[in-house]
Amino acid sequence: MNLQQLRYFCGVADQGLNLSKAAEVLHTSQPGISRQLRQLEEELGTELLVRQGNRIAALTEPGRAALEIARRVLRDIDNLRSVGADHADEETGTLVVATTHLHARYILIPIVHLFHERYPGVNLTLRQGTPDQIAHFVNTGAADLGIATIPTTDMPALARLPYALFRRGVLVPKRHPLLHKKQITLADVAHYPMISLDRSYASGVSVMNAFEKKGIKPNIVVTATDADVTKAYVAAGLGIATLPEAAYDAKEDASLKLINARHLFPAIMCYIWVHRHLYLRGYASEFIRMLSPAWTRPMIDRYMRSEDEADPGLALDPPAVFDRK
Repeated sequence: MNLQQLRYFCGVADQGLNLSKAAEVLHTSQPGISRQLRQLEEELGTELLVRQGNRIAALTEPGRAALEIARRVLRDIDNLRSVGADHADEETGTLVVATTHLHARYILIPIVHLFHERYPGVNLTLRQGTPDQIAHFVNTGAADLGIATIPTTDMPALARLPYALFRRGVLVPKRHPLLHKKQITLADVAHYPMISLDRSYASGVSVMNAFEKKGIKPNIVVTATDADVTKAYVAAGLGIATLPEAAYDAKEDASLKLINARHLFPAIMCYIWVHRHLYLRGYASEFIRMLSPAWTRPMIDRYMRSEDEADPGLALDPPAVFDRK
């Protein structure tokens, strides 16, 4: 058994059991991967993969157990390298942050600028995705940190650090009738065509739940996955939308207005996701602290190494993030 076999095994799993994609990502050939996986199975004395002709259909039960162990072994090897690198050179390396469009476009720009000034030798990569994709990236080691709401699937290997509360408003074109209301209601909102956030996002689910609890059916005409698309469709006159307050800028969005809707929709907690078995480089913990000063290195280590839930009171409103220089 060798590390290459474990990397190939994990690589195939990460690419949805697609040998062609795995070979491309791993910079090798399909026959080479197949040969290494067969050798791994022979040494373990059990089949890890369910094969149908030349295609891998699924992991066997031993395969699922072996995959978790293989991931842990490879992560520990990477952690050993990170320990050495952190002490040899604290200010060079790579940091992969998986996050949503909202964060990449509206939240992280000042943070990335600050981080680059402090760590010019660190290559920072942003990977965008849904909360489920972000959790998967962190869980598999494809990202060092994740920034997102709670995914739809449980990820017990990940520690979640609350860092921001996102509150929603109702986005409308200028001179829209809703602007004349002293305080809008859900029935008022449901009266107009709506652009909704996809249900793969906690914000999208919470908005729909608010209507369902009142027995009101909104008129959803378009489902979108990011704030810029939502704003473009509202500006085009296709409907109104709920939008995180943090994504609205009165100057940039001069043709639109955001109506206070905190009384209609609950605030959504956003978390920084970290794998519990990751050795966190010093600059990675500093990136977290730049997002939220409450998350010092001792605090991060405490919640990474325990099953305790962090105090939600540590979360900030996003404007506190924006205002920090």
